[in-house]
Amino acid sequence: MPRRLPVEIPQSPDAITDAWLTGVLRPSCGLTGSTVVGHSCHAPGAGVGFSSNAIRVDLTWDAAAGEDPPRRVLVKVPTTNRSNRGLVESEGGYDREYQFYERFADDFPVRIPRRLYAAQDPGRSWRSMARQFRFANTVPGFAARFIGRYSRTFARPTRRRVVMVLEYVDNARLTPLDATPTESDLVEVLAAQARIHAAHWRSPLLRDDEPFGWRTGTQVPNILQGTYAVFRDRVVAERSHLLTPDVMALADWIDANLVAAVDHLDEPLALLHGDARSDNMLFDDNGLVMIDFGLISSGRPGWDVGYLLSGTLADGPEVAAQRDRLIAGYHTRLVAAGVTDHSLAQLRNDVDVTVLWMLHRMILTAAVFEGSGYGEVDLSDLWLAKIRALLPGSPPVLGDVSA
Repeated sequence: MPRRLPVEIPQSPDAITDAWLTGVLRPSCGLTGSTVVGHSCHAPGAGVGFSSNAIRVDLTWDAAAGEDPPRRVLVKVPTTNRSNRGLVESEGGYDREYQFYERFADDFPVRIPRRLYAAQDPGRSWRSMARQFRFANTVPGFAARFIGRYSRTFARPTRRRVVMVLEYVDNARLTPLDATPTESDLVEVLAAQARIHAAHWRSPLLRDDEPFGWRTGTQVPNILQGTYAVFRDRVVAERSHLLTPDVMALADWIDANLVAAVDHLDEPLALLHGDARSDNMLFDDNGLVMIDFGLISSGRPGWDVGYLLSGTLADGPEVAAQRDRLIAGYHTRLVAAGVTDHSLAQLRNDVDVTVLWMLHRMILTAAVFEGSGYGEVDLSDLWLAKIRALLPGSPPVLGDVSA
């Protein structure tokens, strides 16, 4: 059975102490005599957290001679929203980020915040989780609909303690989801994605259980279909200005083909960031810094590209040309990095699959996920308004396409 580690793992700002900060920062920062003698906790300054509570901690040190301790760090603990936490844990969000830093951070081809400390209570074994997912994907439709109707109840959070201390990126800017990034920012993010995808292209390690047992998109397409069946009409009625009949025809198609879409997108071609939102991309004077790797997975590169574009491109007369330009630019960089067996036609097709997947996800988000943080507008409304501009005219192919 999972147990609690015999160490201090604070889960709230009030539980963070000077002594704990001193103990965890000394080893990672190469300090021997410096001591934290005061600290204050603040919001990080930008962005909205749905899976974690991010705490900016300003530090006051009694610094030893010759030592230069950090003046600010970011402490991440699980969200206090029980429903959101249960849903995040059902997709392995905290474990996946932990495994990313364990396995890939040292030679990652894009700048990321340095991990200074991490600890988490043991969770269930991957074998146990995999059995649960296999069972969930075999339940009959009426059971999937029942689970879907009460998904926020069934996705109960655990009592595991999780904490991660990261380098704080000072003077960084990001684009929140209720704004539109500049094209130059998108080009830089897509260039970084190309480097990430090429670095482990078709590598055998992408089939390892940790963290790649967690599939791209979802672990339980059967349950998502049940959830969609329960809430579809209600969400459409509430958002009829966004979810028109033409839009819903595509949403219904991806729902009917959800299992095949998961299998297609999950083909382990590349290491994926998995959650390529604009507010997970920071920019400082030295360029891009990627954050939040709780949805790291292996899969088709069109997932990262389509995920990014679906949440960033604003509707307008130039959006189709901009989309095509950005996709082609990414593909050029992927080829330049050595990937010559993934055609532009295939990439475009897989971006379309991902855009439809995100349409389906945002309908479910409107039903069961609490995506507040943008005033009176919900996360799903923000994303749906942008997705509409990128929807393909007809369903894409769930397989290989000719070049």
